[in-house]
Amino acid sequence: MKSLFVEENGYYMPTENAASPWGAITLHGGASAGLMTSLLEDQFPTDTMQLARLTVDLFRPVPMAALEPRSRIIRDGKRIKVIELSLFHDNQEICRSNALILEKQSIELPAHAQLAERPPQKIADAFAQDEVIGINAINKAAGVTYPPGLHTLIPLKPIFLNMGVGRGCSWVRLPLQVREGLANSPLVTVATLSDFSNGFAQLYLSPEQGFINADITLNLHRMPVNDWIAIDALTRAQPQGISMVEAVLYDQHGMIGRVSQSNMTMTTYRH
Repeated sequence: MKSLFVEENGYYMPTENAASPWGAITLHGGASAGLMTSLLEDQFPTDTMQLARLTVDLFRPVPMAALEPRSRIIRDGKRIKVIELSLFHDNQEICRSNALILEKQSIELPAHAQLAERPPQKIADAFAQDEVIGINAINKAAGVTYPPGLHTLIPLKPIFLNMGVGRGCSWVRLPLQVREGLANSPLVTVATLSDFSNGFAQLYLSPEQGFINADITLNLHRMPVNDWIAIDALTRAQPQGISMVEAVLYDQHGMIGRVSQSNMTMTTYRH
């Protein structure tokens, strides 16, 4: 199976599959988030604990170059763990993640607190449709298409995905391993795909200008049960050039969590 990263002597080398829609020399935010999440997941027991909140700060473009992970445990309790992990290139910190990990407990929910057992009907119905591959296969806004990368490789089952209008909803699946030779866990899958919230709800100010996210905050109250995740995303923008994305995440059994992203304006790539 193809992968996003190959490990070499403790460093992680991105493959061409990890490229972003902003250019071939910059990694996709989902690839960076997926790698950090996979490395974070190595550091806590997934049978008794669950990552409940992941924050990823993308404060520099992540280069198509060797990346060195460095982590530290901030809190190592029985019920709460907090772990920080960063990626470095040439001894410079490029991006940082922070994971809040909570102890799992078996509880009985009262009827009024139980969530729906299925996604909203329109989202559930779309799961039966045939998939298409990559965002260039769907309706394009203002004549914009994207260079190759993770975004052109993912299978989609669009519900509403008219790129550039600030609103988007689609089922999506991760068809590559994040780390070569290691199967993706449900957590790594959803963390990688969470960055597509801004892509699905991308808002073009013009054919040459859109929004790029500087972070990802992912809150999960349970893990997905299969490979397909539905992302229902909305962009809210203001005239000073700052916007935010809000997204609800579903699997076939209902809601699993939410994503928020903080965005700034960025020149788009036209091909």
